[in-house]
Amino acid sequence: MKLFQLIILSFFTSFSFSQSNTEIFLFELETDNIKIELKNGINISKNEGYDNQPSFIDDRYIAFASTRNGQTDIVKFDTRYNAKVWLNFTEGGEYTPLKIPNNNALSAVRLDKDGKQRLYSYSLRNGHSTELIKDLVVAYYTWYNEDIIVSAVIEEDNLNLYVSNLKDGTNVKYASNVGRSFHKIPNTNLVSFISKENDNQWQIKSLNPNTGAVKVITNTMAGVEDICWLNENTILSGKDDVLYKLRLKRHNDWKQITNLSTNNITKITRLAVNTTATKLLIAGDIGTETEPTKAEPDDTTGENNDSNETTLATDTQPGEIVQKHIEPFNTRNLDAFANAFDANVVVNRFPNERMYSGRNTLKENYRQFYKNNKKSQVKVLNRIVLNNIVVDEELATLNNTTNRQVTIYETDEDINSMTFIGNSKTTSNPEAIVNKQLLAYNNRDIETFTNTYSKDVKLYSFPNKLNSEGQEALRKGYTSFFENVPDLNAEIVNRIVLGNKVIDKEKVIINGKIYYAVAIYEVENGLISKVTFIQ
Repeated sequence: MKLFQLIILSFFTSFSFSQSNTEIFLFELETDNIKIELKNGINISKNEGYDNQPSFIDDRYIAFASTRNGQTDIVKFDTRYNAKVWLNFTEGGEYTPLKIPNNNALSAVRLDKDGKQRLYSYSLRNGHSTELIKDLVVAYYTWYNEDIIVSAVIEEDNLNLYVSNLKDGTNVKYASNVGRSFHKIPNTNLVSFISKENDNQWQIKSLNPNTGAVKVITNTMAGVEDICWLNENTILSGKDDVLYKLRLKRHNDWKQITNLSTNNITKITRLAVNTTATKLLIAGDIGTETEPTKAEPDDTTGENNDSNETTLATDTQPGEIVQKHIEPFNTRNLDAFANAFDANVVVNRFPNERMYSGRNTLKENYRQFYKNNKKSQVKVLNRIVLNNIVVDEELATLNNTTNRQVTIYETDEDINSMTFIGNSKTTSNPEAIVNKQLLAYNNRDIETFTNTYSKDVKLYSFPNKLNSEGQEALRKGYTSFFENVPDLNAEIVNRIVLGNKVIDKEKVIINGKIYYAVAIYEVENGLISKVTFIQ
């Protein structure tokens, strides 16, 4: 099917990410009857490669598609703490994540490795996926309500518009040769779409999914199909690095709002506005630019580690060293696997429980492991790199069981140590209390900060050096620290959540200098009971 291949190349661009570096930007919007202003734009994706199709889950959380280790998955970004979490761990690639109305779930188009392309739902609680429309190859879509989806469906050489009712299982075609932009028009019972029936002039049209009525709204700019609605009378669109507006029944043509080249955006590719029209998401290609954690209170003498920003596996030397053992493990090439480790490698359970040491012992242990297990595979879901240490979130499959785990690797020329962190069960969300202490840290609010920790909290340096014990010792150390660092600010660069543990790579500003650290928070009974710092 020719168009199916075209969609893979043009919509998903899954094989051309290296040629296009797209990022997601969040802006504040100020509007009145005369002007629209964008303020305080920030890059929220900060990821080499493909980041696109952003949408608002609500006023706090944002979803977008992002590539990690060569695969595109769904990211949930927390605007309060500038933190991102990966939501799913499927073998396929996910695109165009949208909140499902009145459900604690997102939907996304999934392209599986076998070429199957379908629309799925993903639980925001555990990432579990369910196929939504079995009979249609959905490429682009939006939700009309919790039961009705309006989508562009691949049929032979065309993208055709369908309305799918999940309740009664019907799929009705209403238009042919449509584009990729679908939006619910605010304060109406209509959905907008891009009609390409006229090759010389694309048009924005409206559809009433209840009646099938289609009407012309206005013309697009030449060759542009990405829009969003600020309100029922105002449309935003982008061409190259310029953002435009069109006020219906007032403007005869598109009017420039601003040039986004100052944000290093060279081509706008997606737009999304929140429900209150106070925030704008822009996905765009960017030009070449060099992008410029929370330290313990006595750690103010380290070097500035800007170069240690988390990147894909092959972008950092420690990541490359760790990556060398992944493929041999999966292919059961025991010699190549063992040779990725130092002759005196130490293997531990977190934090410092010795399992065994030595490459020869490791090799014999895994030889027996392969004999006892017919199927074994590991896949890296997320990677944190700091200096010579790599922290990998991994999806480990053993026979017919798949589990998430975290492994900490210390590297030199080879892997010197490997420390496993198991996935422990928890009945609460450990992120909530960790986020609360981060906010108090940035506000230098010693009371709130201290109260996020248990009475007997312990602070360690990795792997197991005790630095502080008890809430009062923590209060004493951080009180002085807060008083002497007026510009203190911590930002979460990357995050892994596993059971009761939250592992953050943090960028911290201390008296004008930037520091990086990794903090492993352990939460018990709703409070932080232990923190292990990697610096």
